[in-house]
Amino acid sequence: MRALFPSALIAMAIATAALAGAVSPASAAPLTAAEIKAQMEGKTIKTRRFGMAITLNYRANGTVTARAFLGSVDGTWRANGNQVCTTFPRGPAKGTECVTFEKIGPNRYRNSKGVEFTVQ
Repeated sequence: MRALFPSALIAMAIATAALAGAVSPASAAPLTAAEIKAQMEGKTIKTRRFGMAITLNYRANGTVTARAFLGSVDGTWRANGNQVCTTFPRGPAKGTECVTFEKIGPNRYRNSKGVEFTVQ
């Protein structure tokens, strides 16, 4: 049986970056659904929360996997307007959460919960 993430990790990671040349939050517009799919779907997304590295993979078939030292959890995702909605069927992050994303630098993003991440 897989270990499950604490709900804060899942919510912040999924619902988931500022460097030189970054766009300020006041001027960054949320990405559209088409931009989200083009820039994140099928790619590896990395972030850090509570000192842990977290990796996410949003697949074209609508599934998402989140992995960290504590274990992994699988769920589903969908673009809904300019939001990404992620649903996990079990565990502490059970349910659906929707967030928007803004680009803040080359391959770097921030979600509407303030979580920064890179896309590789």
